[in-house]
Amino acid sequence: MKAATSGGNTAIAVRGAKSAAFIVQKKIPDRLVDPTSITSIYRITDSVGCLMLGLPADVRSQVERLRYEANEFAFTNGYPQPAHVLAKRMADLCQVHTQEASSRAMACVMLIIGADDEKGAQCLKVDPAGHFLPYKAVSTGKYEPEAMNFLEKKVTELEALDADGTVEMAIQAMQHVLSSDFKANEIEVGVVTTDSKFKLLTAAQVDQRLNAISDRSDN
Repeated sequence: MKAATSGGNTAIAVRGAKSAAFIVQKKIPDRLVDPTSITSIYRITDSVGCLMLGLPADVRSQVERLRYEANEFAFTNGYPQPAHVLAKRMADLCQVHTQEASSRAMACVMLIIGADDEKGAQCLKVDPAGHFLPYKAVSTGKYEPEAMNFLEKKVTELEALDADGTVEMAIQAMQHVLSSDFKANEIEVGVVTTDSKFKLLTAAQVDQRLNAISDRSDN
């Protein structure tokens, strides 16, 4: 379990009125590595995205399994797999790894966001033991307690947030736990709404949100 969050990164997910977003630190292990090849955020389907923290090999394996399960569901049932159904399926698969002597639990934690017609925007967390829950806002990683404490104080504001507000709330939470400002290329942000597909924000779009937060704090 500890191996899943021992990388030193922190991830935060927030659910708004009709949108959900997550944010994670982007750390490049070596200056010679191409920064575009390093990511913790993955598109699973048009309406579901996943943020993974943990051992890179286990992360890749779980992402492949997520995409397989989502596509298998869509092929069998004729409609996209909702985020909560996908989270439950992955939690069941993770749990199996804890009860067989010949296998070990996958050392990665998943934050899943999605949007569908039935439940609207969703935000879920799946841990390596197969435990999963839906959240209004959640964090995992090095500064999880500090982030959860910040989000608990903002819980009454979450249900009224639009897409931009959801992203800004996630960024503010990250700024709070790191106790510093950061550049757009030092974080990754993913967002999904009930009206649009899951997308990873560009550095320019992240900069817009950072500037909006800065302007608001100056006034």
